[in-house]
Amino acid sequence: MIQDPFQLFIVLLGVVLLSVLLVEKFRFARKLSPVLLILFIGAIVSNTGIITTESPFYTTLIGLAVPFAVCIVLFQVKLTDLTQTGLPLLVAFGIASVGTIAGVLAAGMLLDPFLQGALGAESWKLAGPYTGTYIGGSLNFFALWSGLDIGRPDLFAAANAVDNLTLFPLFAIWIIVPNLLQRFYPVAKLWHQPDAPAAAHPGEKPPPAFKIFDIVALSFMALLIMFVSGWINTEFLSRYIPQLPTILIITTFALVIAQFKFVSRLEGTMELGNLAFYLFFAAIGAMMNFYKAVILSPILFVYVMIIMVVHMLIIYGVGRLFRIDIRVLTMASVATKAGPPTVLALANIKGWKELALPGVAAGLLGYAVGNYAGFAVAYLMKGLLG
Repeated sequence: MIQDPFQLFIVLLGVVLLSVLLVEKFRFARKLSPVLLILFIGAIVSNTGIITTESPFYTTLIGLAVPFAVCIVLFQVKLTDLTQTGLPLLVAFGIASVGTIAGVLAAGMLLDPFLQGALGAESWKLAGPYTGTYIGGSLNFFALWSGLDIGRPDLFAAANAVDNLTLFPLFAIWIIVPNLLQRFYPVAKLWHQPDAPAAAHPGEKPPPAFKIFDIVALSFMALLIMFVSGWINTEFLSRYIPQLPTILIITTFALVIAQFKFVSRLEGTMELGNLAFYLFFAAIGAMMNFYKAVILSPILFVYVMIIMVVHMLIIYGVGRLFRIDIRVLTMASVATKAGPPTVLALANIKGWKELALPGVAAGLLGYAVGNYAGFAVAYLMKGLLG
């Protein structure tokens, strides 16, 4: 059994490489996504005894990979781009976020006796990642899981699998519902979405031309933000706010740095961020217990279904009362849950070209606020549960 940290790192990189290769070569693997493949292959490697399931190296890798990836990905968020969201989609995004928060609180309150079997007295923490992922996508899910110190690789694997698998029925809803209900959604003049300027493929970029300067600059800024954030929290803020997660300070610094023009010219943010997250998934997979993950999945599926139902009822119900275009409501729901890539996919499928760019901007807004909302809702849940 491999236990040496250097050798473990080689194995985890191999797991990531194999998963990415499968996604590039096979259609079935693309449907599963690299995340699920990395978790699954990592778990096979550890559960068959090839590598250890317990090592301080895994904890160290997770503690570095998540904040690094959060920094790198948030470097894409330009607050000036959010002005292109438009008032209708911005209001719809707010309604969708409220729907998410209401759904998470309802699910947590209803299922807490069952959740305590998995998390004990810390069952309230689960509200954080699921609020984050239904406002800002998977980026916030991973950051909040780490920031709230939930741990439990088996629980994470089950939670992440359920979160990813529910995207399939959600996408079906986003495609079908506007066609079925559009005639029942008259649009008020106040909420008319203006046409976006013509663009061939809004939000898409040509393949990045990697430069060593870009990679070094992005990595240096991310690591510096991680160090400064930890130092500020330990030396100053912890005296006044003992429970303040460092990831929130990191998020704030990353968003501030992202507004400088020279940062927007750096290429490779998504690639660097994905690599860091993939290593995080590989470490989680290595620590996972297959049996426990399968046992925990049913209750988490019910938890997510409650969130989805409440979210959909509020976004389409309140949106109908405000007489907002059902296409705008749907795009806001997509932006909160799935982020810019899925926004573009749905806009292309449905032919909603005028909503593609505003939808991408709303997705970036979700990236920016998801961590803050997740921590706020988690501690609200803690208060409600006593």
